[in-house]
Formats: sequence, structure tokens, C-alpha cells
Amino acid sequence: MKAKDFRRVSSQKRSSREGGLLLKVGSGQAGATPHLGIVVSKKVAKLAVRRNRIRRVLREAAKKELELLGEGKDFVLIVLPGFEPPKMKEAQVLLHRLFNKVSLR
Repeated sequence: MKAKDFRRVSSQKRSSREGGLLLKVGSGQAGATPHLGIVVSKKVAKLAVRRNRIRRVLREAAKKELELLGEGKDFVLIVLPGFEPPKMKEAQVLLHRLFNKVSLR
């Protein structure tokens, strides 16, 4: 996703919060596969290694959820300060609850 896509999705009002994560949903291009952008600020983790680890775990956990979604949606997952990087299974459960909260299924 590009910076303009992040701004477009972030301006949407449809969002949900769960366990230190905020998921924002926006409409994408019709017929396009769903896109996911992940934002991890320095307030969450000072070291780039930790921020990248959080991104990798969340991206991998979200793959299964994105496969089940319809086309034409864009998502921005914002990691809030105080978030602790979970194990893969915990991340999958957390993201499953988030996607269900925004009632995309």
C-alpha cells in the first residue's frame, strides 16, 4: 500500500479495536484482492528489529483472514502503544476477532 492508500483508509469511519490493535476498513478497487497495511510506531517498540518482528507476525497471521474476505477491501492495522508481540496462534485468534467485529463475513 502507498501513503495515499493509508490516508484514504484511515479517514474511513469503519474500525474496530481489540487487544492493542486497531483495524480500519476502507473500500478498495472493485475486483481487486484485499490489501493490508500495518503501522507500528516507535512508541510501540523503539528498536526496528522489534517493530519488524511485530509486522511479520501480524502479516503472517492475517494471511488466512484475508483469503476468506471478499474482493475490493483495503485494511490498515494500527498497533497501539503497550502492545506485546504475541505468538502466531494468539495473533491469529486476535485478528479473527477483529475481522469478525467489523462484520466482514
